[in-house]
Amino acid sequence: MSLTQAHDVFAAIHENGLDDLLRRFFSARPKYLNYGSPGFVAATTVSATQMPAIQFPGVPGGIDWSVRFERPRVDAHPQSAGLPPELDPLGPQRVSIHTAVQICVECSSGERRDDHGEPDRPNDNPDRPIGKVLRPTCFIVEVFAIAHAERSSSPTGDALRLVVDAIELVDLEPNGLESVIECLLLQILRAVLASVRLPLTALRAGAFELVPAAGPFIEDDQIEMFGDV
Repeated sequence: MSLTQAHDVFAAIHENGLDDLLRRFFSARPKYLNYGSPGFVAATTVSATQMPAIQFPGVPGGIDWSVRFERPRVDAHPQSAGLPPELDPLGPQRVSIHTAVQICVECSSGERRDDHGEPDRPNDNPDRPIGKVLRPTCFIVEVFAIAHAERSSSPTGDALRLVVDAIELVDLEPNGLESVIECLLLQILRAVLASVRLPLTALRAGAFELVPAAGPFIEDDQIEMFGDV
C-alpha cells in the first residue's frame, strides 16, 4: 500500500520534533508558562503574564497568587517514558505530557514596610515609598497528562494543536485536595497548550501546499496527516 494511501501527500512530525517545537515556543514566550497577580508579576512581559488577584471580602487588594509551569515534554503513542498507574498504558491516538507546576499564594499578615524592609512608621517620614511584604507559601507538584491532536480552524488558517483529555498529579494527598488541584490544572494546561499551534501552511512540498484530507493520527511515535495538493 502506498505511504500516502488514497491521497497525494503524507506529512508527519515525530515526537522529537514536537518536543523541539514546544521547547522553542516556550523559550521564546515564557509568559505562556508563568502567570501571577500584581504581587508576583508587576506587569505582563515576555517572561510572565499578569492577571488579577483573587478578590475576597475583607482582603484589601485581593489574594496574590502565581502559577509557574516547567516546559511540557511529550511522548507519542506507543509510550516510551513511564506514566503513573492511573494513566498507564497510553492508549492509541494519544500523546502523554510531562511537566511540573509551582503554585504560590501570598500569605503575609498585611503588615506594610518601607523600601528597606523596616516596619512602616508613617510619622517618621511620610514621603517614604511603602509596600506590602510578600510572604508566599508555595508547593511544587509533578504533572502527567494525556492529550490528543486535532485540527483547528481560525481566520489565520488551519493548524494542529494538542488538547488535554486527562491529568494526574504525583504524591498529592488527601484525595479530595488532589481532585480539586487536578481540576484546576486540567483547565489551565488546556489553555496553555491551546496557545501552541502548528500551522498547516508549514507543511509544504516545494511550491505545493498540503490540503488536509485525513488526520491527524498519532502512531509510530509521530503525528501524521494525509492530504492533497
